[in-house]
Amino acid sequence: MKEKKWIDKGSYSKLILLSKKDLKSNLLLQIVKVKPKSKINPHYHKKTKEVFFILKGKATLLLKNKRIKAKPGDFFVCKPRDIHGVINHSKKEFLILVLKINPKEKDSYWVH
Repeated sequence: MKEKKWIDKGSYSKLILLSKKDLKSNLLLQIVKVKPKSKINPHYHKKTKEVFFILKGKATLLLKNKRIKAKPGDFFVCKPRDIHGVINHSKKEFLILVLKINPKEKDSYWVH
């Protein structure tokens, strides 16, 4: 396997651990790192289901019109069309392990 690199998306970065090709399935495993004092704006996916496992830090998870205080060990399921996002108020990074089920290119729709 080739060396993995973080992909900078501005307020957050992602590291794809295992691609659909690696897994020989319709799954993708990645780590998302939300920078201190940053956020991932609310968005949804039409096709992709996501399972979040919080690895490090504390932040507010926006999920289906709720604000949830997320901490290491917490586990969340985000179904297609569920609006979700993250607000990291702390001075430390926030790490999430994300399992994407049925991931599709260009399947992120940002809510304003």
